[in-house]
Amino acid sequence: MNVRPESDETLVKRLLPNVNRDARDRASAWREWYTRIGEIAVLGFIRAKNDTAEQDADILQEAMLTAFLEIERGRYQPRVGIPFTAYVKGIARNKIREARRRNQRLVPLDDTPEHVLESPHPQLETVIERREARDALQAGLSTLPSSRRDVLEGYLNGNSTTEIAETMGVTEDVVRQHKSRGLRSLRQIDIFSLLH
Repeated sequence: MNVRPESDETLVKRLLPNVNRDARDRASAWREWYTRIGEIAVLGFIRAKNDTAEQDADILQEAMLTAFLEIERGRYQPRVGIPFTAYVKGIARNKIREARRRNQRLVPLDDTPEHVLESPHPQLETVIERREARDALQAGLSTLPSSRRDVLEGYLNGNSTTEIAETMGVTEDVVRQHKSRGLRSLRQIDIFSLLH
């Protein structure tokens, strides 16, 4: 009897807690996806992109664990035309970036090649990371009440507590409270992990 393997889309649906309430079946679907598709595809991606001292297998395991936890927490939403593997590769890309940051060493300016110092253009990866951080911050700020958002945007624009208070017509204590509560809200939605 020939048993046809289920489609990738059906398999991915089995991973989702809001679609599949059976935790054991979700774990089984995860193992099936990992052995049939995920390990080969994501490890190949990591091998092509990893320029750090971290082992490819370690980055793979970190990416898979993060993907699994994000799915179990309900933070992954399938998108039309974007395969689940691309989502996990995105997590792997972020793990490589984290490894790169951990392994960065400061180089004295005397040892820095001249062409690096003279380049007026930032590297493409730096530009992309800044854009992603800006977008993540804007998304996080958009979830805040307008007064907290205004206070944090004021700080981001380089305004002092006094200037923000005067602009908003409130006391400096109110500005500090909005700042504290706004930052706490951003931490709760994990915006800071996206900025580092």
